Amino acid sequence: MAEPFSTILGTDGSGGRCKYLNKGIVGLGSYGEAYVAESVEDGSLCVAKVMDLSKMSQRDKRYAQSEIKCLANCNHPNIIRYIEDHEENDRLLIVMEFADSGNLDEQIKLRGSGDARYFQEHEALFLFLQLCLALDYIHSHKMLHRDIKSANVLLTSTGLVKLGDFGFSHQYEDTVSGVVASTFCGTPYYLAPELWNNKRYNKKADVWSLGVLLYEIMGMKKPFSASNLKGLMSKVLAGTYAPLPDSFSSEFKRVVDGILVADPNDRPSVREIFQIPYINKGLKLFVQALKKNERISDSVKEVLVTQVSEILSSEVSPDAHRFLVSQINYDVTHRGHVNKLGGGNGKSWKPRFLQIVRGQLILTDDEEGNNPKGLNLEQVQGACPVPHSTAKRDFVFALNTVGGKGMWFQAVSHGDMEMWVHAIQRGIGVA
Repeated sequence: MAEPFSTILGTDGSGGRCKYLNKGIVGLGSYGEAYVAESVEDGSLCVAKVMDLSKMSQRDKRYAQSEIKCLANCNHPNIIRYIEDHEENDRLLIVMEFADSGNLDEQIKLRGSGDARYFQEHEALFLFLQLCLALDYIHSHKMLHRDIKSANVLLTSTGLVKLGDFGFSHQYEDTVSGVVASTFCGTPYYLAPELWNNKRYNKKADVWSLGVLLYEIMGMKKPFSASNLKGLMSKVLAGTYAPLPDSFSSEFKRVVDGILVADPNDRPSVREIFQIPYINKGLKLFVQALKKNERISDSVKEVLVTQVSEILSSEVSPDAHRFLVSQINYDVTHRGHVNKLGGGNGKSWKPRFLQIVRGQLILTDDEEGNNPKGLNLEQVQGACPVPHSTAKRDFVFALNTVGGKGMWFQAVSHGDMEMWVHAIQRGIGVA
């Protein structure tokens, strides 16, 4: 019996009798191998994935067919491109795009060996944004990925990153019992809390995995790890992880905190991630860099620019405020003398010293710091000037809290009042 796919995948001695030449193995899986292949027609490289169907359960065969279906339905620069597939003699061949710079897992391990060489902030941000664009495309086409991890993020010399391995994409019904037992190879570091609690997989579980991956990109390690499944489950459900390096801005680190939220109802969708001010600004910077990249074709640029433009012009989700209010800017500092309205009758003004520092408003009796009282900026909704006709004084501004309470302060001048209002607005991420 002839070798399967002999007219499709051959060796250098096959001449013109095959479509692709096998250039060597690049990966091994439970049911087969992946090879780098060269097109006989034009010399371009691709990946040929050969799987032995006879060794698969019916469930795994469905996974294999799912990969073909999902890849074939995807046409996006940040997703590995499907080329063709063939089935012959209980073997399945999938031909897909080749990414020439390995995968993200390899890159992280390389950077993390010895003295860790962290990604620069813009590098980590652009990696993350491209993965968000890929996942946004997948979710908008009513698909789930279900296996987002660093080993499935493929890198290219053009700077584009590509999400691959759709082997588990179409299976929506699994809970952790099935996923841990037969879906994931090794320990499921990227599994969302709801799956550990035997809930069904949905889009928000993909987002959790994306958050784990972002932490891994920034920290060169996974946020949750343990020597066994029980220990890992405990850490994931507790939701605690080590702080990320100080080399990253507090705004970027808070994106991770905003995604790794245990309750999927309180976890943002990909579209809501795009509405976070830091990410929204990052998309604009990404487009600027994309347009200047001469290694990326104009057609690819057009697709990505069009998608980003649509995202930037889309209406803010009604629930987006839940994910935007937490964008506290811990880098804002401001301090100075004020008068505060208070007293038993709420009509007396007393001299105080007010500071914004490390995400807090700190009020003391004097500049020496006596009798300090603090308020987290997360509890502040806004700040605005108070008209003289209302305050009966000049240079008064109001600070409004989440609980509906207000505090009035009097600055030393009109310019000082404007600086206080602007500093508070910057601190809570609305200016």
